[in-house]
Amino acid sequence: MALNKNLIEYENTPVKVVALRKISKVDTPGLNLVDVDERKEFTLPYWIAKIFVESGLVRLIDEGINNDEWTQVHFKERFNPTGPLSVLPNGFYSRAYVSLNLASENVEDNRAKQEQLNRIQARYRDVLESRIGKLVRVAAAEASSTPKNLETEEVRLFEVLESFIKRWREDMRKLGAE
Repeated sequence: MALNKNLIEYENTPVKVVALRKISKVDTPGLNLVDVDERKEFTLPYWIAKIFVESGLVRLIDEGINNDEWTQVHFKERFNPTGPLSVLPNGFYSRAYVSLNLASENVEDNRAKQEQLNRIQARYRDVLESRIGKLVRVAAAEASSTPKNLETEEVRLFEVLESFIKRWREDMRKLGAE
């Protein structure tokens, strides 16, 4: 099974938590946490925060993208599909990952949570498809530089698309010149 690089990056997304009780020093490879007092806010990688939450040590404060941000991003992207690339909230894709994971917890017997998850998933798909379409259009436009307003994941995609389209266009122009 191939390891998904983005999944590893998203699992390491820093999230804010608050200690529910005093936490003694934790010193392991990759994590050096000094004593934390009860009700103190601090940051942990998402995968560690999940373990601490399950252990009853912390409560998540940062729950990814809130409903207002989802609404704003969705509106900008979905209702202006041919417009310019808008600015996404910082760390949009990693925060969306956290939001989707949190929303998917314990949805089996909870209709309201299932509906909320479905709404978030639909908004995410709409935003994703809109961004992909805009990136393809900009990459095909023979722009002189990488556009601003791109998230890290989008920069990678844009560079691959731009390179592929440029090579294909050059090959097709040579074909027409013969």
